[in-house]
Amino acid sequence: MKRGSVLFLLLLLFIQIGTAQKIIGVGSRYNNSFREWIITTDDEDIEGQLRMRWAFRDDWTEWDLSIGDISATIEQKWTDDPNLWVIRCEGETVNAKTAWSGEFHRWKLSDGHHHLNWQAEYANHREEWELDTQEDYFFEMRTYWEGDPREWVVKDELPEDITMAMRIAMIFLTLHFSTPRI
Repeated sequence: MKRGSVLFLLLLLFIQIGTAQKIIGVGSRYNNSFREWIITTDDEDIEGQLRMRWAFRDDWTEWDLSIGDISATIEQKWTDDPNLWVIRCEGETVNAKTAWSGEFHRWKLSDGHHHLNWQAEYANHREEWELDTQEDYFFEMRTYWEGDPREWVVKDELPEDITMAMRIAMIFLTLHFSTPRI
């Protein structure tokens, strides 16, 4: 009996250690720029960052993300077309495409296993973003303060089979298409 309890506790501990941290917030590093972001997780010891790769060239088409041991790249597929992005993280690839060309408030995301629709609640007011799926999935982003795109709250209740790459895609698209290019 004791042996079974010990194995169960070890398994439970392994599961707790093996679970990835959830992103709970994102804030711009500087008050006057949206080229670099600080990512907050539910573990106060783990913080991440999202940075424009070529900030000195004013190139908004390539980004790098790191959170603890996790790293990701985010790239516009074609330099002259912001309607299609590719997000790579931990061996997974997500393709993000606007639902309609030029409408940057509605996106179709696919990682080959899941297809999600990510959108701003209102086309002209991009402070609230949410999933629009038939599944019982919940993921949303909202500005912490109304009218201030520097701080965002992330509510993630997605199942574990939704990859970190998919989560990063939603976070990036929200930040990139809801903030000024400064």
